[in-house]
Amino acid sequence: MSDFTKSDEQQEKLDREEFQVGGVDRKLTPEQQLEQLATYLYAHYDLPDKNPPWSENPSDPLAADTFDARLPDRITHSAMLMLGAGLDHSMPGVAFPGNTTVTEVPELKAQLFTPSQPTGAWAISLHPGGWWKGAGVALDNAWRPEVAGVAELSGVTILDLDYPLVPEHSLPEVIAAVTTAADWARSQGATWLGAWGYSSGGALAVLSSKLFDALALTFPHLDLSMLPDDVRQGVDFPTELPPTLIQVATYDTIAERYLWAEDQAEVKQYVSEHRISTPEVARQRVKDVAEYLAAQAAG
Repeated sequence: MSDFTKSDEQQEKLDREEFQVGGVDRKLTPEQQLEQLATYLYAHYDLPDKNPPWSENPSDPLAADTFDARLPDRITHSAMLMLGAGLDHSMPGVAFPGNTTVTEVPELKAQLFTPSQPTGAWAISLHPGGWWKGAGVALDNAWRPEVAGVAELSGVTILDLDYPLVPEHSLPEVIAAVTTAADWARSQGATWLGAWGYSSGGALAVLSSKLFDALALTFPHLDLSMLPDDVRQGVDFPTELPPTLIQVATYDTIAERYLWAEDQAEVKQYVSEHRISTPEVARQRVKDVAEYLAAQAAG
């Protein structure tokens, strides 16, 4: 047998192992797991357009919110198929909520998440959605289960605010809603008040940072340049932040790296896209938020 033939056979064996589903006992890297998961999701579920209302071809926010609402269950199902049924594929909204109590706060258009063992610390949570979506089914099915998980893991009582969306409301009006919520939390006895925001919710937390003792920012999109002038009304980010955790997704195509903020923060990276990661990474991301808020509240 020639060396050339032997080399071809070895390469063929390697190729077969690479594409043999479930037949080879090997551990995929986190990057490979994300690639397989994301490829499957994009191949089997149509991603809706997410063009804002002020664009030339605005998208239906309900279609975008419905896709995001279904994403946690779809990630679990896809992970079971692509990464193996023997692993824990529970998403954080399933794994962590425990015995959290949920109370409606209609005067704020909010829900209050009280953990089974509250420490007395409070936080306000602010959902993702590009400023113009993220309410409704996405709020109830994708975001608030994670809020319940952070509350239970941290012992922090969390007020989740369904804040006003743009362009029906201006950015100063959105920030005013956060101020009202913070004032209400303080009136309820909150002596320590943090904030947790995801994507545009992270940007909103930064814009309102003077209200808070600490910030946890998940894949924050700290860019206001896409907002119309009549919505933005001259609002810009502060130059100084309170104690802050910034979570960065290594494959994020929406949020960039904002060194002015990272230089003032604790930064953690995750093998993740902006909205898609393996369940294991999603659970770690949520646990890290909970641990950070609990540690900051404890002083």
